[in-house]
Amino acid sequence: MSARVRVASGVAALANCLTAGAPFTFPLWAPTLERTLHLSSSQLNIVASAAILGEYASAAGFGALADRRGPGAVSFAAAVLFGVGFGGLAWRYQRGAEWNGAGGQPWEYEWAALSLAWFICGCATAASYFGAITSLTKSAPSSHSGLAIGVPCAVFGLSPLFLSAIASFFTTHTATGETLDVAKYLSFLGALLLAVNFIGGFLIKELPWEDNLDKVIVDAIEPFDDDEARVDEPDSGFATSPPRSVADEANERTSLLGKPAVNVDPTTSSQPFTAVLASPCFWLLGGVVFLSTGPAEMYMASIGQVLDTLVSNSVAAGATTQSALTLAKRHIALLSITNTAWRLVVGAASDYLAAPSDKQAPVSAWRRHVRLVFVGAACALLVAAYGWGGTGLSTPSGLWIITLLTACSYGTVFTLTPTLIRSRWAVVDFGRNWGAATLFSAAGALLFTPLFGILRDLASRKDGDGPRCVGPRCYRPIFALSAVSALLATALVAVLAQRWRKRLPSTPCRTRLCHGPPFARHRPRPATSSVRPTLASRFSSLATLSLALLSDGLTSLTDSLAS
Repeated sequence: MSARVRVASGVAALANCLTAGAPFTFPLWAPTLERTLHLSSSQLNIVASAAILGEYASAAGFGALADRRGPGAVSFAAAVLFGVGFGGLAWRYQRGAEWNGAGGQPWEYEWAALSLAWFICGCATAASYFGAITSLTKSAPSSHSGLAIGVPCAVFGLSPLFLSAIASFFTTHTATGETLDVAKYLSFLGALLLAVNFIGGFLIKELPWEDNLDKVIVDAIEPFDDDEARVDEPDSGFATSPPRSVADEANERTSLLGKPAVNVDPTTSSQPFTAVLASPCFWLLGGVVFLSTGPAEMYMASIGQVLDTLVSNSVAAGATTQSALTLAKRHIALLSITNTAWRLVVGAASDYLAAPSDKQAPVSAWRRHVRLVFVGAACALLVAAYGWGGTGLSTPSGLWIITLLTACSYGTVFTLTPTLIRSRWAVVDFGRNWGAATLFSAAGALLFTPLFGILRDLASRKDGDGPRCVGPRCYRPIFALSAVSALLATALVAVLAQRWRKRLPSTPCRTRLCHGPPFARHRPRPATSSVRPTLASRFSSLATLSLALLSDGLTSLTDSLAS
């Protein structure tokens, strides 16, 4: 395959990632939408939830479409959906603003029309993201599965920073602070994202790496659910296969009977979806995703409302503070930069720590489950962040630590969970499997985001500007519930760790046929190329790309803050 085709495909896929984070711009224009269209907090959070629902509900379908029809077809779909979704949003907002300016009342069900348009934008985000990540994941060396997913996810993390920086061109400064021209901003986003994804439809391709043997490699260093269950435990809940002897292995690997050995590469064999759903570890991992990313999604979608409340508290107390719009831009920038940098760090660190330093030596439990340890630590960070939000948060300055820890934790879960799924199930079905797993995140977001709106409405009081919530009672209940949810996610990680620890071999295998866990010796090993790139060269090239992307993000942040 021509290097030029690979470069064009990679650049187009990264451009999709850079522009796909449209739902994260919601906090910029949500307060203006609420005031102009006279929406309640519950209605506003229903609109916010619509994009989350569209993004995750369509994820499995677009992932499967990318697997079967190619990522280019999915990028074309994203172009159409972005144009329709953002066009509808700009149109409905403009009509509502005209009615409001004429002294009338917006349509009673305006929130439903906005929800539909924002739902379409969420579907477009899923299509754009899966078109890009499927291409990049299947086109990267499998020995770097963490960075193969971490780099496009990191660029996707820069998307809120990039799109929020664009908002500066549609912002006017007034005596009361900054004002965003929502209609023009949404129209521009629709045109930009339509163009990027339409071009990506021609350029993004699936270009498999020749030595894509990641399932065999990773299985040998980090045993996981079904592969690990070669113990005769009928009630374990793990899928099992009949054990085979060393003699059977010899018959398969030699030609004593005059028959050639038949090697099957598990990474190129499609796996029935029912087999994935039958795995208890798929559901346990899903529970972790549900309980950890649900509150994080709620926070990122509602940060504008939280800031509006905190700024109102400060003004009421006589303290001087920046406008909610200015603070929202900076929090989105912090989310974006931290998300990007941390995904790169955690992806590279997990690959490095999971790889054995000596292939002849037994692999320690730490290296076997390093990715699980990282996910557990991310859940614990969420407990600390939201615990603070539910007890001590009272000023806008106290929100920075919550934003920082949310970005780190969210980035960890969404980098390492797809890495685990890519490593354990057929890579040819990665889009379908990871898309199905993201439904757990959708369920969590759809629980916590509307719940915040309901709790905020219950705590709101009437003033001269309509229903408005002021005081800690507006946000502390949802933060307390989020802390409990993250604590349950941490407990689920501990349950997974306990199950996997019990299935580790008590003594290391000493024979030539089984370096690593005992199940590895029962698998045929595909022949590998005699000449392979070194770890240092692969890491160097990916690290160079990662640093370049991070540098661009920091430059964009500087320009955004300066403007």
